[in-house]
Amino acid sequence: MGKIDKFIIDKVLSAARIEDVVGDFVDLTKKGVRYLGLCPFHDDKHLGSFVVYPKGNCYKCFQCGAKGGVVDFLMNHAHLSYPDAIRYLGKKYSIETDMTDFNYTPPPPRPAPPPLKPLRLPMSMVERTRHLDGDLLTAWIVSGINWDYIQRKRIDEVLSDYHVGHGKNGHTIFWQIDELGEVRTGKMMKYKPDGHRDKQATWNFDFIHAALFRDQRLTQFDERKQEAQLTFFGMHLLNRYPNATVNIVESEKTAVLMAIAYGNHATQVWMACGGLEMLSRERLKPIIDQGRKVVLYPDRDGIAKWKAKAKQIGYDQIHVDTDPVLKWWREGDGDKADIADVVVRILKERKPMTSIDEVKREMPVTRPLIEKLNLQIQQ
Repeated sequence: MGKIDKFIIDKVLSAARIEDVVGDFVDLTKKGVRYLGLCPFHDDKHLGSFVVYPKGNCYKCFQCGAKGGVVDFLMNHAHLSYPDAIRYLGKKYSIETDMTDFNYTPPPPRPAPPPLKPLRLPMSMVERTRHLDGDLLTAWIVSGINWDYIQRKRIDEVLSDYHVGHGKNGHTIFWQIDELGEVRTGKMMKYKPDGHRDKQATWNFDFIHAALFRDQRLTQFDERKQEAQLTFFGMHLLNRYPNATVNIVESEKTAVLMAIAYGNHATQVWMACGGLEMLSRERLKPIIDQGRKVVLYPDRDGIAKWKAKAKQIGYDQIHVDTDPVLKWWREGDGDKADIADVVVRILKERKPMTSIDEVKREMPVTRPLIEKLNLQIQQ
């Protein structure tokens, strides 16, 4: 067989997509940005050990150790030579490689593996984290913001409504509970005393389900058998407020702050999507099915992307409100400010309206935190 020009090889390899090629031989299931399948290099009976990564254009089996790229897969699994692997890809992607006749029919893919069971966590796991004494984000919310009397009385209610928790390693836990009241997972994040994320800390961010999957002692949690299905933070409040407009922000902290500032009641409820990539029609489905009005509040530097996402979702009851980060914004708020940054700054500009004695008297949930950390209200 003749040689294939390097230019043609580069062209073929640029066109080849690992999920397409592996998919000719293995039945793949998309999970987030990855694909899972039964490993073709050993007698695999559990979905999850063989992973295909489109971003790296590679595959890896965490059981038998098989790994490589597109050509590696064809050479090792289909037993093709390197030139024949390039010819196979050329034929697949309609790129002429040479005049050598090449006929290869891949074997039929394996039967589809059984679907993964959705992961659901017990509410008792949530309840065990509800002690907030020592939680730095909660301490900042109580003492670092100039709430008025009504807003400050609302703090305990909001923290309780959202099931905000505190982890043993100092994380604030934002539990994701769906519209049916089922616990999907929790997002663990570390904060500094000033209310900002502690991005320098070790393990400053993690998901509860990921930690459970990693703990091999907990055999009831297995990534090869269960699938974590994320939802919006605050989704469980949907049915409590059946006629409310659903306001969606990016961060969980912002949803909590806005619920304290403006309240969750008959007219509006605050939720967090956890990132623009998490905002999809699929995750909005419980809200869309109820015909709710949805208002998106983007960060100042993400307005164009949020508007494009709203258009992509294609729901006629969804709107993007930019007033807080455009009309209310001041230079000191920063170019990446969100609605909470603007509102907290506005609150700081007014005269303090609450004393520490009033806080202790009116806030039984956070009173232990106040006394433990000897917090002082901003004056």
